[in-house]
Amino acid sequence: MKTRLIYTALAAAAVAALPSCDEENLPFGLGDKTDKPAATQQPEKPAVPATPTVDDISAAVMPQLTDYPWLSAGEITSETTTTESGALQLVAKIKLTVSENLCARENAPAAFNEERKAMNQSANAAMQPNSVYLLQIGAPTDTITDADRSARPLPDNLQQMANELRDLAESAVYTTVTPVGTQYEITATMQADKAETGWVLSNVAVQTESLPSPDSVTPESKLPQDAAKLTPEFEESRKAEIREKIAAFNAAAEPYIKGREDEARKVWTEHKARMDEEARKAAEVATAAAAEKEQWINHCTTSIATGKVFSGEWTRDNRFGEISIEISKAEKFENSVQFIGIVYDTKLPEAKLDISGRCEFTKGEDGCSKVDITIYDGFYDPDQPTAEVFDAKDGVLILALNAEGKLNGTMTCTSWKDQPNKAFRISLSPASPKKK
Repeated sequence: MKTRLIYTALAAAAVAALPSCDEENLPFGLGDKTDKPAATQQPEKPAVPATPTVDDISAAVMPQLTDYPWLSAGEITSETTTTESGALQLVAKIKLTVSENLCARENAPAAFNEERKAMNQSANAAMQPNSVYLLQIGAPTDTITDADRSARPLPDNLQQMANELRDLAESAVYTTVTPVGTQYEITATMQADKAETGWVLSNVAVQTESLPSPDSVTPESKLPQDAAKLTPEFEESRKAEIREKIAAFNAAAEPYIKGREDEARKVWTEHKARMDEEARKAAEVATAAAAEKEQWINHCTTSIATGKVFSGEWTRDNRFGEISIEISKAEKFENSVQFIGIVYDTKLPEAKLDISGRCEFTKGEDGCSKVDITIYDGFYDPDQPTAEVFDAKDGVLILALNAEGKLNGTMTCTSWKDQPNKAFRISLSPASPKKK
């Protein structure tokens, strides 16, 4: 600065010593333009201040605060020190002012949910399982199913109203955490280098720890359009809105809840009628089955009875012949009728063998009762193919009694189980006893 001041003083003195600009009064040679032109005066360059200005500091610091658009800079003070290397270190204090209210997003006050509890009684009654109402109308516990024990979802209209209430009670609100006008002071450090045109500031470090985090606040002007700002007036208004919606919910739920008991009564009445019908149907089926069984038993005992004769034919390959069975005694038991008698050649009654048999009362899938007969000793025609069975001593008749009273099946030996082609096909029908 001293250099700048000296330069200015010398220039002023030189100008003051100059004579008048009238060329006629100038000494010889001074007014002659052709001899030496007058020197043109150059404009002065502004002097570089001894330390960076407030504007220099502001221009270096404020770009570091772009994340804080809601802050405006105020008073700036600075101190400078010179390091051993000759560099100038500058520490600046910058006062900042919040230009608008800063808000933070918070959970809704617990008081809103306390108000919402007033809907629980109606909501719970509407969602009670069917079992509650079934027991209420006197349905037996053994008729209640797992499905009846499950909670009933709310109908769509009540669910929508419940959702709206939950949103009112739980939606986030905004509170003013930093009011407009709040002031902060931050510190910034930097290196200052003097150049011909001014100061160059570098290595700028700004301490922002004392400022609100940009992620934690929202300027009031940037809040969503429907944002709820928590004020005493808003809190009372929101509580009143919750109470109003609860009243609407209860009014809508009341007829539905009353209808649940009527619905349960209807379901139980229909279920009971269906059970009565099914029980009657089952009884009718059981009665019919018992009657059919009794009828079939009578059929078996009537068909396989003392004195009954069955006559028919036997066949094997292309051979055939006549055969008869005569029951000499039959006795009824709980599940069957057992009998004894004879089997003989129809054309040769003298050739006969003793038999014993059993007819089951159970009807098979083919609609017939199984008749098992064992063949014992006796007389038979050795020239007939049937002699193979009679002579084997393990002959059996495996027959079935059908609804027409006929016996059909095979005559074979137990030792022929691996030779089924040796069996005789037997077909017998009821016949009149022959006179002895």
